[in-house]
Amino acid sequence: MIVGLAVVAAVASIALADVIFVYTGTINVQPMATTPLVFNTGPNAGPTSTAAEPYISFTGGYGGFTVTLVITDSSAVYYYEAGELTVNTPGYIYVSSVTTSYTTSTAPVQSMTIYIQDTSGSIVCQFPVISGGSPTSPPPSSSCPLNAGNTYYISIKVVPNLPVTSSSTETVTVNFGYNVISGASVLVPT
Repeated sequence: MIVGLAVVAAVASIALADVIFVYTGTINVQPMATTPLVFNTGPNAGPTSTAAEPYISFTGGYGGFTVTLVITDSSAVYYYEAGELTVNTPGYIYVSSVTTSYTTSTAPVQSMTIYIQDTSGSIVCQFPVISGGSPTSPPPSSSCPLNAGNTYYISIKVVPNLPVTSSSTETVTVNFGYNVISGASVLVPT
């Protein structure tokens, strides 16, 4: 009987063992000659426009852009053509994720919308990224098409939570996706 239980225990432990087969995938990474999108400072933002510098600074860089802007006790602030977007490869842009962090107990930004406009000023894309003081969810947003060889402008509308105090600072991180194959908005893992 004891030997029988020992055999059953040995078989049970074998039956519960994990068996994992391992396969190897090789990923070759090569540089692309031209980036699909190029972000630059727009005509209405510092450091290019020194008149706008106290209010907004928009700098493009590798992989995206950085904006520093001010809010005040107004119903909204609209930064028109703060950034410039050059499209080298046609595709579909969308917002994949939005995160925020702030130093006060209440989010300083009530709502924020990023607009992409063509050179005539017509809105091509509209991305609400903050609503009700929180990041919009659930991303990803719907995508919108951008044409190769075109230049677009990025405008930002910010509605502050009032009153604005000297400690009202917030960082908003917006991750964009750019699908060069189809208009599908695919969630990009962070």
